[in-house]
Amino acid sequence: MEQQIDEKKKQKIKLNRMQWTIIIGLLVMVGVLVYALVKNNRVSGSYEVVTSLSRGDDTSVYYQIMRKGMIRYSKDGMAMTDKSGNLIWTQTYEMTSPAIAVSDPYVAVGDIGANTIYIFNEYGQLGRINTDVPIQEIRISAQGVIAAVLSDSATNYINLYDKQGNVLGSIKASLQNTGYPLAIALSSDATRLLASYLCMDGSTVKTRVISYNFSDTQSKHVIDTLELEELYPKIEFLENNKAVMFGEKSFVLYNTDTKEITAQQTFENEIASVFCSDQKIGFIFKASDENGQYYMEIYNKAGRKNSSVYFDFDYEGINVYDDEVILYNSQEMAVYQMNGRLKFTSTLNTSVTNIMASWESGMYWLVDDQSLREIHIK
Repeated sequence: MEQQIDEKKKQKIKLNRMQWTIIIGLLVMVGVLVYALVKNNRVSGSYEVVTSLSRGDDTSVYYQIMRKGMIRYSKDGMAMTDKSGNLIWTQTYEMTSPAIAVSDPYVAVGDIGANTIYIFNEYGQLGRINTDVPIQEIRISAQGVIAAVLSDSATNYINLYDKQGNVLGSIKASLQNTGYPLAIALSSDATRLLASYLCMDGSTVKTRVISYNFSDTQSKHVIDTLELEELYPKIEFLENNKAVMFGEKSFVLYNTDTKEITAQQTFENEIASVFCSDQKIGFIFKASDENGQYYMEIYNKAGRKNSSVYFDFDYEGINVYDDEVILYNSQEMAVYQMNGRLKFTSTLNTSVTNIMASWESGMYWLVDDQSLREIHIK
């Protein structure tokens, strides 16, 4: 009898231990979830400077983060430094109005209104292009293929070049037949190109978007034409066959393979700013109510709205990196995630001209007239 009682006591002790183990485990899980929830929803407002570099140049020099380092370019040349600030390469040139196109690991710089384009990667210069017609816009693919809009008073061309500057294809577009080129977009694999043209239908201004396929070098390239009732001055590819066209008060999602408009949205208010990543597209409008000075909407690449938020931050610049939207003016910055959550906002103790995401999460580069400072948000 006593043996049975002892066995029951042992079983009860084991049961109590198991129950306490389960309870403690659940409490730990709840604690972890609460910590993660608080951390993910906490808006940071402070930061520390972890790196400070003297510029040693003037305000006509611009900066661009690359995967392997940082690009510095101006009218006089381009250089690349590694993540520690050590010089990797430098190239001099003379340009009046330099503009860059980036698709890691490639970067191109073209002299807008003139006739020269240089192509680089992390090892230095790969090629140089001299055009017969002035350059209006350049794009670059993930393979280093360059698309350039060339325009004079009578005729427009869209030329494709390889990394060494050799011509891969050319499209001639007259003002009478196609219209005046507003924008181009080149797919990551360089097989698809979209061009937006301003054209006149009587006294009405419209947009003609022409889809080109360069996967077959022997074809005529044109695969589809869209006529749109609004100006669409910006186009971006989200995937190799999916693109977004940004209008004055609307956007259009288009599939180049099926030649279909997959989504379309018209807004009541005129768009103040647009941005996009590989997965999301976003719009900022001036707000006209008490909720805030601006209103931001973010959509997925299927055209469905994911989030919206009002804010009072009077931004002057905007940069997008992966899942973050960086808004800034000369004295302040704010970082929003693509789900609409405010991650960081702060007043800066210097007058910045640009803010870029650094290579590590939570790190950003502040560019002012005298220095570059890498900060870590707390």
